[in-house]
Amino acid sequence: MEVHLPSTIRKMNKEIVLNIIKDMGPISRTEIAKHSGITKATVSDIVKSLIEEKLIFDEKEDADVSKRGTKLHFSKNAAYGIAVDLGGTTIHFGQFNLAGECLAERTVATYDLESSQAFLEQMAADMEAFIRGSGLDPQRLSFISIATPGIVDPASGVVIEGSPNLPGWNNIGLAQFFTDKFHVPVAIENDVRASLIGEMYAGALRHLNSAVLIGIGTGLGSAVLIDGKVIRGANNAAGEIGYMLFQTNQLYDPSAKGHFETICSGSGLEAAAYSLFQRKISAKELFILAAQGNLQAKYVIDRFEDHLAMGILNIVAVLNPEKIVLMGGVTKSISLDRIKEKVGLHTSGVTALSIEISNMQHHSALQGIAILGLNQAFPSLQFMKDKQIY
Repeated sequence: MEVHLPSTIRKMNKEIVLNIIKDMGPISRTEIAKHSGITKATVSDIVKSLIEEKLIFDEKEDADVSKRGTKLHFSKNAAYGIAVDLGGTTIHFGQFNLAGECLAERTVATYDLESSQAFLEQMAADMEAFIRGSGLDPQRLSFISIATPGIVDPASGVVIEGSPNLPGWNNIGLAQFFTDKFHVPVAIENDVRASLIGEMYAGALRHLNSAVLIGIGTGLGSAVLIDGKVIRGANNAAGEIGYMLFQTNQLYDPSAKGHFETICSGSGLEAAAYSLFQRKISAKELFILAAQGNLQAKYVIDRFEDHLAMGILNIVAVLNPEKIVLMGGVTKSISLDRIKEKVGLHTSGVTALSIEISNMQHHSALQGIAILGLNQAFPSLQFMKDKQIY
């Protein structure tokens, strides 16, 4: 029996059925009808369509698709996408299926190249090698998604104002470049905002409606979730806390990196260490020297912790989040207890919040940007229907 519905209603019902199978399968047609409130005849018609599109399959290969007793499965491995977390020190690649599950990962050092074009060509070559090495059919590649430092416009796929840690990273048509290379939809987002979405989906920010993620790596940035909505701002620059000011003299001394970032980031700590010791010292080594009692190192680390605490308090005063999550390479060395103690001096019953370090770390950016890629390539699939990620 053919069931004809107005296109809008049919589309809505199709999305409902597909996501019930994704989230609850294996499941029968009768069970789908009970959970959705959609008639059995309509469910059977939609199921037939989804099987033809290879988004679901019947567990009995020779089963008559009209039979309601057989179980239906989501075809989570029918296609896959490549997610990229582009950092100033390392680049992480991940392969994700249609269920948002990571199938494989690869990490390379960030390329030491002089032009953005050479950088992009090398990224594309590494993506192709990653796909070949996985053994997956290149024809099943369905999306690419890239988390990048800087201010980006997700709608146009352009890096508007990029990171000083990457070559010529301004006004780059990132999405268009990889669309032309791979002929699939490409999603881009700020790396810390992608991490926020990853934490919302699978990490420390599940079930929360107001929270802030602060990324402290080569650079410094944040991403904001308020009342269930990811905040991007008028020009996608919300959360650029690296440009916060703390002293009057900073007002008259513009900084390309941002004054907060020069104090409270891995690159900033290394620059401060070099000026004191006249040799290259990593942020991790600086923390170790401070713990061993070196006064110069302790000065730099104390200044780092004081400014991080002040930055958190400024965020709390403006946004009143339930939780702040810290992530990035530098967070492996910090004293969370000291940060909490300093913040706790200035919070009250209505502004008190929890502060923790991400357990997901770079996986949060990969997970988040994969969800955004899936959202763009397969808008019918729902991953966080109670949150507004765009």
